[in-house]
Amino acid sequence: MLIRADNLAKHYPIMGGFFGNKVAGQVRAVDGVSFAIERGETLALVGESGCGKSTTGRLLTRLIEPTAGTVRFDNTEISELGAEELRTVRRRMQLVFQDAGSSFNPRMTVAALIAEPMHLAGASAADCKARVQELLPLVGLAAEHAERYPHEFSGGQRQRIGIARALALRPDFVVCDEPVSALDVSVQAQVINLLTGLQRDFELTYLFISHDLRVVRHVADRVAVMYLGRIVEIADKATLYRSPQHPYTRALLSAVPAHRPGKARARTEVVGEVASARAVPSGCRYHTRCPYVMPVCQTDDPELTDLGGGHRSACHLVRTSH
Repeated sequence: MLIRADNLAKHYPIMGGFFGNKVAGQVRAVDGVSFAIERGETLALVGESGCGKSTTGRLLTRLIEPTAGTVRFDNTEISELGAEELRTVRRRMQLVFQDAGSSFNPRMTVAALIAEPMHLAGASAADCKARVQELLPLVGLAAEHAERYPHEFSGGQRQRIGIARALALRPDFVVCDEPVSALDVSVQAQVINLLTGLQRDFELTYLFISHDLRVVRHVADRVAVMYLGRIVEIADKATLYRSPQHPYTRALLSAVPAHRPGKARARTEVVGEVASARAVPSGCRYHTRCPYVMPVCQTDDPELTDLGGGHRSACHLVRTSH
Protein backbone atom coordinates (compact mmCIF):
# COMPACT_ATOMS: atom_id res chain seq x y z
CA MET A 1 0.00 0.00 0.00
CA LEU A 2 1.38 3.39 -1.00
CA ILE A 3 -1.33 5.77 0.19
CA ARG A 4 -4.25 5.45 2.58
CA ALA A 5 -7.03 7.83 3.59
CA ASP A 6 -9.06 7.23 6.75
CA ASN A 7 -12.29 9.13 7.47
CA LEU A 8 -11.01 12.05 5.41
CA ALA A 9 -13.24 15.14 5.46
CA LYS A 10 -13.23 18.71 4.24
CA HIS A 11 -15.98 21.08 5.40
CA TYR A 12 -16.09 24.73 4.39
CA PRO A 13 -17.90 27.18 6.70
CA ILE A 14 -20.79 29.25 5.35
CA MET A 15 -20.63 32.68 6.92
CA GLY A 16 -23.80 34.59 7.81
CA GLY A 17 -25.12 37.14 10.24
CA PHE A 18 -25.46 40.88 9.80
CA PHE A 19 -21.69 41.39 9.54
CA GLY A 20 -20.96 38.04 7.90
CA ASN A 21 -18.93 36.96 10.91
CA LYS A 22 -21.03 34.02 12.12
CA VAL A 23 -20.92 30.46 10.85
CA ALA A 24 -24.39 29.79 9.46
CA GLY A 25 -23.68 26.33 8.09
CA GLN A 26 -21.09 24.32 6.24
CA VAL A 27 -20.37 22.83 2.83
CA ARG A 28 -19.51 19.17 3.33
CA ALA A 29 -17.35 18.81 0.21
CA VAL A 30 -15.75 15.56 1.41
CA ASP A 31 -17.47 13.87 4.31
CA GLY A 32 -15.60 10.87 5.67
CA VAL A 33 -13.96 8.84 2.91
CA SER A 34 -11.62 5.90 3.46
CA PHE A 35 -9.67 3.96 0.86
CA ALA A 36 -6.17 2.73 0.05
CA ILE A 37 -4.17 2.62 -3.17
CA GLU A 38 -1.61 -0.09 -3.70
CA ARG A 39 1.78 0.73 -5.14
CA GLY A 40 1.69 0.61 -8.95
CA GLU A 41 -2.11 0.51 -9.32
CA THR A 42 -4.66 2.98 -10.67
CA LEU A 43 -7.68 3.78 -8.53
CA ALA A 44 -10.32 5.69 -10.47
CA LEU A 45 -12.51 8.08 -8.50
CA VAL A 46 -15.73 8.75 -10.43
CA GLY A 47 -18.93 10.72 -9.94
CA GLU A 48 -20.82 13.79 -11.07
CA SER A 49 -19.34 17.28 -10.93
CA GLY A 50 -19.35 18.69 -7.42
CA CYS A 51 -19.30 15.34 -5.62
CA GLY A 52 -15.90 16.00 -4.00
CA LYS A 53 -13.51 14.13 -6.32
CA SER A 54 -11.04 16.96 -6.92
CA THR A 55 -11.15 18.00 -3.27
CA THR A 56 -10.23 14.44 -2.31
CA GLY A 57 -7.21 14.54 -4.64
CA ARG A 58 -6.02 17.79 -3.09
CA LEU A 59 -6.50 16.41 0.41
CA LEU A 60 -4.33 13.39 -0.41
CA THR A 61 -1.49 15.67 -1.51
CA ARG A 62 -2.25 18.13 1.31
CA LEU A 63 -2.67 21.04 -1.03
CA ILE A 64 -5.62 21.79 1.22
CA GLU A 65 -5.87 20.97 4.90
CA PRO A 66 -8.40 18.35 6.04
CA THR A 67 -11.15 19.15 8.51
CA ALA A 68 -10.85 15.61 9.87
CA GLY A 69 -9.23 12.30 9.07
CA THR A 70 -5.73 11.18 8.20
CA VAL A 71 -3.58 10.43 5.16
CA ARG A 72 -0.68 8.00 5.24
CA PHE A 73 1.85 8.03 2.40
CA ASP A 74 4.41 5.23 2.28
CA ASN A 75 3.81 4.56 6.00
CA THR A 76 4.22 8.23 6.94
CA GLU A 77 1.32 10.16 8.45
CA ILE A 78 1.40 13.40 6.43
CA SER A 79 -1.54 15.21 8.01
CA GLU A 80 0.62 16.65 10.78
CA LEU A 81 3.95 17.09 8.99
CA GLY A 82 5.77 20.40 9.28
CA ALA A 83 6.57 22.53 6.24
CA GLU A 84 10.05 21.12 5.57
CA GLU A 85 9.02 17.48 6.02
CA LEU A 86 5.95 18.03 3.85
CA ARG A 87 8.08 19.59 1.11
CA THR A 88 10.18 16.42 0.99
CA VAL A 89 7.11 14.17 0.74
CA ARG A 90 5.46 16.37 -1.88
CA ARG A 91 8.32 15.75 -4.30
CA ARG A 92 6.96 12.23 -4.52
CA MET A 93 3.34 13.37 -5.07
CA GLN A 94 2.30 15.37 -8.13
CA LEU A 95 -0.85 16.47 -9.96
CA VAL A 96 -1.94 16.57 -13.60
CA PHE A 97 -4.80 19.03 -14.03
CA GLN A 98 -7.80 19.03 -16.36
CA ASP A 99 -6.59 22.12 -18.24
CA ALA A 100 -2.82 22.09 -18.02
CA GLY A 101 -2.59 25.39 -19.89
CA SER A 102 -4.42 27.28 -17.16
CA SER A 103 -1.70 26.32 -14.68
CA PHE A 104 1.12 27.57 -16.93
CA ASN A 105 2.78 30.95 -16.82
CA PRO A 106 2.33 32.09 -20.46
CA ARG A 107 5.63 33.98 -20.30
CA MET A 108 7.65 30.85 -19.57
CA THR A 109 8.98 28.50 -22.20
CA VAL A 110 8.16 24.81 -22.16
CA ALA A 111 11.64 24.05 -20.82
CA ALA A 112 11.20 26.53 -17.96
CA LEU A 113 7.73 25.19 -17.13
CA ILE A 114 8.90 21.59 -16.93
CA ALA A 115 12.02 22.52 -14.96
CA GLU A 116 10.26 24.82 -12.47
CA PRO A 117 9.55 22.08 -9.87
CA MET A 118 13.20 21.07 -10.03
CA HIS A 119 14.38 24.67 -9.56
CA LEU A 120 12.13 24.98 -6.51
CA ALA A 121 13.61 21.75 -5.16
CA GLY A 122 17.14 23.15 -5.50
CA ALA A 123 18.34 21.31 -8.62
CA SER A 124 21.15 22.81 -10.67
CA ALA A 125 20.55 24.44 -14.07
CA ALA A 126 22.49 21.62 -15.74
CA ASP A 127 20.38 18.93 -14.07
CA CYS A 128 17.18 20.76 -15.02
CA LYS A 129 18.23 21.03 -18.65
CA ALA A 130 19.16 17.35 -18.81
CA ARG A 131 15.88 16.30 -17.23
CA VAL A 132 13.84 18.41 -19.67
CA GLN A 133 15.69 16.86 -22.62
CA GLU A 134 14.95 13.42 -21.16
CA LEU A 135 11.25 14.09 -20.55
CA LEU A 136 10.23 15.69 -23.86
CA PRO A 137 10.53 12.54 -25.99
CA LEU A 138 9.01 10.43 -23.20
CA VAL A 139 5.76 12.42 -23.46
CA GLY A 140 5.79 12.55 -27.26
CA LEU A 141 7.25 16.04 -27.80
CA ALA A 142 10.28 17.06 -29.84
CA ALA A 143 13.46 18.65 -28.52
CA GLU A 144 12.75 21.89 -30.43
CA HIS A 145 9.54 22.34 -28.46
CA ALA A 146 11.58 23.26 -25.39
CA GLU A 147 11.96 26.92 -26.34
CA ARG A 148 8.38 27.50 -27.46
CA TYR A 149 5.54 28.95 -25.38
CA PRO A 150 2.32 27.26 -24.21
CA HIS A 151 0.01 29.19 -26.57
CA GLU A 152 1.82 27.63 -29.54
CA PHE A 153 0.53 24.15 -28.71
CA SER A 154 -2.75 22.27 -29.04
CA GLY A 155 -4.72 21.13 -26.01
CA GLY A 156 -3.33 17.62 -26.25
CA GLN A 157 0.23 18.89 -26.48
CA ARG A 158 -0.27 21.18 -23.49
CA GLN A 159 -1.50 18.18 -21.53
CA ARG A 160 1.71 16.35 -22.48
CA ILE A 161 3.69 19.32 -21.17
CA GLY A 162 1.71 19.14 -17.93
CA ILE A 163 2.49 15.43 -17.62
CA ALA A 164 6.19 16.07 -18.20
CA ARG A 165 6.13 18.78 -15.54
CA ALA A 166 4.46 16.37 -13.08
CA LEU A 167 7.18 13.78 -13.74
CA ALA A 168 10.11 16.19 -13.39
CA LEU A 169 10.82 15.21 -9.76
CA ARG A 170 10.37 11.49 -10.41
CA PRO A 171 7.26 11.06 -8.24
CA ASP A 172 5.77 7.81 -7.01
CA PHE A 173 2.15 9.02 -6.85
CA VAL A 174 0.27 11.16 -9.39
CA VAL A 175 -3.24 12.56 -9.04
CA CYS A 176 -4.71 12.83 -12.54
CA ASP A 177 -7.62 15.25 -12.16
CA GLU A 178 -9.89 14.89 -15.21
CA PRO A 179 -6.77 14.84 -17.44
CA VAL A 180 -8.59 14.07 -20.70
CA SER A 181 -12.09 15.49 -20.23
CA ALA A 182 -11.32 18.68 -22.18
CA LEU A 183 -9.80 16.81 -25.15
CA ASP A 184 -11.26 15.36 -28.34
CA VAL A 185 -11.94 11.63 -28.25
CA SER A 186 -9.02 10.74 -30.53
CA VAL A 187 -6.64 12.85 -28.43
CA GLN A 188 -8.05 11.34 -25.23
CA ALA A 189 -6.95 7.90 -26.40
CA GLN A 190 -3.42 9.16 -27.09
CA VAL A 191 -3.07 10.75 -23.65
CA ILE A 192 -4.53 7.69 -21.91
CA ASN A 193 -2.06 5.45 -23.73
CA LEU A 194 0.73 7.82 -22.71
CA LEU A 195 -0.27 7.72 -19.03
CA THR A 196 -0.56 3.92 -19.14
CA GLY A 197 2.87 3.57 -20.73
CA LEU A 198 4.51 5.93 -18.26
CA GLN A 199 2.95 4.05 -15.36
CA ARG A 200 4.37 0.80 -16.65
CA ASP A 201 7.83 2.24 -17.35
CA PHE A 202 8.25 4.19 -14.10
CA GLU A 203 6.11 2.15 -11.68
CA LEU A 204 3.78 5.07 -11.01
CA THR A 205 0.68 4.95 -8.82
CA TYR A 206 -2.36 6.92 -10.00
CA LEU A 207 -5.51 8.37 -8.56
CA PHE A 208 -7.46 8.94 -11.78
CA ILE A 209 -10.35 11.37 -11.25
CA SER A 210 -13.08 11.34 -13.88
CA HIS A 211 -16.82 11.63 -14.46
CA ASP A 212 -16.58 9.40 -17.55
CA LEU A 213 -16.84 5.66 -16.93
CA ARG A 214 -16.11 5.05 -20.60
CA VAL A 215 -12.64 6.50 -20.09
CA VAL A 216 -12.16 4.81 -16.71
CA ARG A 217 -12.67 1.38 -18.29
CA HIS A 218 -9.33 1.80 -20.11
CA VAL A 219 -7.16 2.99 -17.23
CA ALA A 220 -8.38 1.72 -13.86
CA ASP A 221 -7.50 -1.33 -11.80
CA ARG A 222 -10.16 -0.46 -9.22
CA VAL A 223 -13.02 2.05 -9.23
CA ALA A 224 -14.46 4.09 -6.36
CA VAL A 225 -17.82 5.77 -6.99
CA MET A 226 -18.40 9.02 -5.11
CA TYR A 227 -21.68 10.80 -4.42
CA LEU A 228 -22.09 14.01 -2.43
CA GLY A 229 -18.85 13.70 -0.48
CA ARG A 230 -19.02 9.95 0.23
CA ILE A 231 -17.79 6.81 -1.50
CA VAL A 232 -20.88 4.69 -2.19
CA GLU A 233 -19.22 1.75 -3.95
CA ILE A 234 -15.70 0.47 -4.54
CA ALA A 235 -14.53 -2.64 -6.38
CA ASP A 236 -12.07 -3.90 -8.92
CA LYS A 237 -12.90 -2.73 -12.42
CA ALA A 238 -14.17 -6.04 -13.78
CA THR A 239 -16.49 -6.60 -10.82
CA LEU A 240 -17.89 -3.10 -10.83
CA TYR A 241 -18.69 -3.09 -14.55
CA ARG A 242 -20.10 -6.61 -14.45
CA SER A 243 -22.08 -6.44 -11.21
CA PRO A 244 -22.68 -2.91 -9.85
CA GLN A 245 -24.60 -2.99 -6.58
CA HIS A 246 -25.37 0.62 -5.75
CA PRO A 247 -28.25 2.26 -7.70
CA TYR A 248 -26.08 5.30 -8.41
CA THR A 249 -23.32 3.14 -9.90
CA ARG A 250 -25.93 1.39 -12.08
CA ALA A 251 -27.23 4.75 -13.27
CA LEU A 252 -23.74 5.94 -14.21
CA LEU A 253 -22.97 2.71 -16.04
CA SER A 254 -26.28 2.62 -17.88
CA ALA A 255 -25.36 5.93 -19.51
CA VAL A 256 -22.13 4.47 -20.92
CA PRO A 257 -22.32 3.29 -24.57
CA ALA A 258 -22.35 -0.51 -24.86
CA HIS A 259 -18.86 -2.02 -24.90
CA ARG A 260 -20.02 -4.50 -27.56
CA PRO A 261 -22.92 -4.23 -30.01
CA GLY A 262 -26.00 -6.01 -28.73
CA LYS A 263 -24.81 -5.85 -25.12
CA ALA A 264 -26.55 -2.64 -24.04
CA ARG A 265 -27.06 -2.39 -20.29
CA ALA A 266 -30.56 -1.99 -18.88
CA ARG A 267 -31.32 1.66 -18.16
CA THR A 268 -31.40 2.84 -14.57
CA GLU A 269 -32.91 6.30 -14.49
CA VAL A 270 -31.88 8.99 -12.04
CA VAL A 271 -34.62 11.43 -11.12
CA GLY A 272 -34.16 15.01 -9.93
CA GLU A 273 -31.00 17.01 -9.39
CA VAL A 274 -28.08 16.21 -7.13
CA ALA A 275 -28.60 17.60 -3.62
CA SER A 276 -26.42 20.44 -2.37
CA ALA A 277 -23.39 19.82 -0.17
CA ARG A 278 -24.70 22.78 1.85
CA ALA A 279 -27.79 20.78 2.85
CA VAL A 280 -26.96 17.08 2.72
CA PRO A 281 -30.11 14.91 2.95
CA SER A 282 -30.64 12.84 6.07
CA GLY A 283 -30.17 9.10 5.87
CA CYS A 284 -28.78 7.86 2.57
CA ARG A 285 -27.80 11.00 0.71
CA TYR A 286 -28.84 9.40 -2.59
CA HIS A 287 -32.41 8.64 -1.47
CA THR A 288 -33.81 11.86 -3.01
CA ARG A 289 -33.01 10.48 -6.48
CA CYS A 290 -33.09 6.71 -6.01
CA PRO A 291 -35.82 4.69 -7.79
CA TYR A 292 -35.62 2.01 -5.06
CA VAL A 293 -35.96 4.29 -2.03
CA MET A 294 -37.36 2.71 1.15
CA PRO A 295 -38.39 4.36 4.44
CA VAL A 296 -35.12 3.31 6.09
CA CYS A 297 -33.19 5.17 3.39
CA GLN A 298 -34.62 8.47 4.60
CA THR A 299 -33.45 8.01 8.18
CA ASP A 300 -30.39 5.73 8.29
CA ASP A 301 -27.10 6.43 6.51
CA PRO A 302 -25.80 3.06 5.24
CA GLU A 303 -22.19 2.05 5.82
CA LEU A 304 -20.05 0.42 3.15
CA THR A 305 -20.93 -3.29 3.28
CA ASP A 306 -18.23 -5.83 2.40
CA LEU A 307 -19.52 -8.07 -0.38
CA GLY A 308 -16.30 -10.07 -0.65
CA GLY A 309 -13.25 -9.75 -2.85
CA GLY A 310 -12.76 -6.10 -1.95
CA HIS A 311 -16.19 -5.13 -3.30
CA ARG A 312 -18.05 -2.77 -0.94
CA SER A 313 -21.28 -0.88 -1.39
CA ALA A 314 -23.22 1.57 0.83
CA CYS A 315 -26.86 0.71 0.13
CA HIS A 316 -29.69 -0.62 2.32
CA LEU A 317 -30.76 -2.93 -0.51
CA VAL A 318 -27.35 -4.58 -0.42
CA ARG A 319 -27.38 -4.84 3.37
CA THR A 320 -30.77 -6.58 3.42
CA SER A 321 -29.74 -9.09 0.76
CA HIS A 322 -26.48 -10.13 2.42
